[in-house]
Amino acid sequence: MGKFITHNDLVFLLRIVLAMLAGAVIGYEREKNVKVAGFRTHILIAMASAIMMIVSKYAFIDILADPPAAGLGVDISRVAAGIIAGMGIFSGGIVFIGKRGNVSGLTTAAGIWATIGIGMVIGAGMYVIGISSVIMVELVQLLFNRDLSVYRHAIVATITFDLKDRDADYDKIAGKLKAYNARMNSQKWEKTGEKGSTLKCSVIFDKKYDRDEIVDILNGIEEARAFDIP
Repeated sequence: MGKFITHNDLVFLLRIVLAMLAGAVIGYEREKNVKVAGFRTHILIAMASAIMMIVSKYAFIDILADPPAAGLGVDISRVAAGIIAGMGIFSGGIVFIGKRGNVSGLTTAAGIWATIGIGMVIGAGMYVIGISSVIMVELVQLLFNRDLSVYRHAIVATITFDLKDRDADYDKIAGKLKAYNARMNSQKWEKTGEKGSTLKCSVIFDKKYDRDEIVDILNGIEEARAFDIP
């Protein structure tokens, strides 16, 4: 009777633990930034990927070694392909599309894909590629998560304006927004009196302004009753 725990078992366990550590490193950054998929999720994803990759590569060796299996072939890529297909659905569930078409969760979903790949390569025994990939993922997340001017994009805010005098107040608001190189879009008007109206619209701000600056701008417009900045 052979040993209950073999040398290969210890190697496989080491790969699984290493994959979990890799997932923990990526998940910690996501957790710190209060993302949907955080620390535990990334650990479990990396661990599951490593386990399934080990199964894909080594689980059928004993079957192929038996004399009745002479000439039998096994496609070891099928399990790996199944991992990618299954986790693709999981990653897709992280992505949210808001009412105004704003998409969120793409970076987290992409990070999950990267974690899956890292778990797979570590499970396959490609340690250098796995560890190097963790470092590269962390560099991307940390460097481009900062509020860098080259990485900023235009912010679209949903604002509700109370206009006592439709024409005069509208021109006044348009002038103030133009001074900040902002433009109104998708306007929705609601009449509140003979001259008054409520205007709900999307305002696109120049990418040079961050969220705090936009809040200060809108607080300086007395007609702005409420606003939402994604």
